[in-house]
Amino acid sequence: MLYQAEDGEIYLTTTDAAREFGVAHNTVSGWRSRGLLIPIPQSPPHKPIYRFIDVAMAEKKARDNAIRTSGTDKRVRRQCHISAV
Repeated sequence: MLYQAEDGEIYLTTTDAAREFGVAHNTVSGWRSRGLLIPIPQSPPHKPIYRFIDVAMAEKKARDNAIRTSGTDKRVRRQCHISAV
């Protein structure tokens, strides 16, 4: 579920971010542990909440890093592989 604040900002839990961006829950947690994604300061201790724009930027950074290091976007490759079966 997306949460929209009065100022128009959209917030996501880890599970919501994973669902919204089509990645695994552990992927979002990995972005956080690698410093690509920082929860908002008001987050409960064991339920981080992220701004939508921060999740989008973390996903882009992770994808760009994957392309730079491997030369391919694995998510696109995986999707193509599945659709060919």
